[in-house]
Amino acid sequence: MQHTQVIIIGGGPGGYETAIRLSQYNIECLVIEKARLGGVCLNWGCIPTKALVKSAELYSEMLDAPAWGLPANHQALDYAKVYERKNAVVEQLVSGIEYLFRKRKIPMVQGTAISVHKEADNYIVETEAGESFSCCYLILATGSEAKSLPGIEIDEVDILSSTGILKLDKLPESLAVVGGGVIGCEFASIFATFGVKVSIIEFLPRLVALEDEEISKRLALSFKKGGISVKTGVGVQSISKGSDSLELSLSDGSSLTAEKVLMSVGRIPVNNLRWIDLELKTERGAIQIDDAMQTSLDRVFAIGDVTARLQLAHTASKQGLIVAEIIRNALTPALQPSSPPAALNYINIPRCTFTHPEIASVGYTQAEAEKVFPEIRIGKFPFTANGKAMAMGNTAGFVKTIARADTNELVGMHIMGPNAAELIAQGAILIANHNTSEDAEAVVFAHPTLSEAIMEAMEDLRNLSIHKI
Repeated sequence: MQHTQVIIIGGGPGGYETAIRLSQYNIECLVIEKARLGGVCLNWGCIPTKALVKSAELYSEMLDAPAWGLPANHQALDYAKVYERKNAVVEQLVSGIEYLFRKRKIPMVQGTAISVHKEADNYIVETEAGESFSCCYLILATGSEAKSLPGIEIDEVDILSSTGILKLDKLPESLAVVGGGVIGCEFASIFATFGVKVSIIEFLPRLVALEDEEISKRLALSFKKGGISVKTGVGVQSISKGSDSLELSLSDGSSLTAEKVLMSVGRIPVNNLRWIDLELKTERGAIQIDDAMQTSLDRVFAIGDVTARLQLAHTASKQGLIVAEIIRNALTPALQPSSPPAALNYINIPRCTFTHPEIASVGYTQAEAEKVFPEIRIGKFPFTANGKAMAMGNTAGFVKTIARADTNELVGMHIMGPNAAELIAQGAILIANHNTSEDAEAVVFAHPTLSEAIMEAMEDLRNLSIHKI
């Protein structure tokens, strides 16, 4: 039986980054991964969808070429090549991570872990292939999987998950997206730009319901303007298959037909390990953890989607790096810092939605801030008044800042518009450092840049925005 100091089950962003960090600390670790390194995010999620987002963005600009004084594009979209490029981007990145593992001599076992038991002071992990591995520390990074609605089966042929839709090498004529969260809205935006007739059916009263309400409303208006049908407050009761289309029966008594259906009603933790004579505490399928990612079992940690804390790749990565630091401190007490790693502040983790227009947020929404603080201030600035956005021809959206009224400390930032996902890092830094509007006003922002919209939204917290109309 092979023994190592740390076993990581799952090679997604949380798992593989933790393994590399442990290797940097000269701590032996082994990764068990059933597919390829990179997990859902790299192979079937974040990266392939962003490759499609870029193709859709370029295609949209090409169609609008005459408005820029450029020759009109008369060439039809070649989705097969779009599909090939998406796959090439994924392959290059996955191969890069595999190279890093080989370079650092980090062993990876390709297989499925099925059970865990304890012998003496070590945890024993057994795989489906009958292999056994022992370790002192165990990190669970098993991720999540798409869920469906009762009575509706995802067959990955006509009714697709986010994984299945990325395997389509040909565009459908029409697509019904069941679920208007981040994943559903991203795919709706991509496929609508490519000319597919798209409908979104969302059970909740608004799209991307976890975002600030003002952002949700503006996104719905933008989608409708772009030709996407949006139905909110409506559920899907059943889906029946015809000869060449699917019919969706809705809770309001109406129905709609589409060639393909994307089920994007959320993700559930993958927590299928058998714990032999061990009790691992869970809640609704998610593994319970404390602020140090410690589970109910000693020296067993859990990170990423399986904890259901905040199902984002960068959440898993940060959780894993904190765990690596904790293990390093335990194994090398002489190097232990004066204080343990700071607890992860989940409210200050950026959230990004790669629709058109793009959405990003960090901190509290307006509704949340109104419940937490006695009084708040709101600052806004539209991209229609930003010179760089005007030059880019991309002025849809705005920056919204939220601050405590008593101290002017920034507690929330919400951006809809060009490069929102890149810009939100500025909000994360300001909030993490407890900066006030006055602190931001002391910084010089380059001109002309999109970041100036953040500057003016911060100034607007004190009604001092120069260019706000």
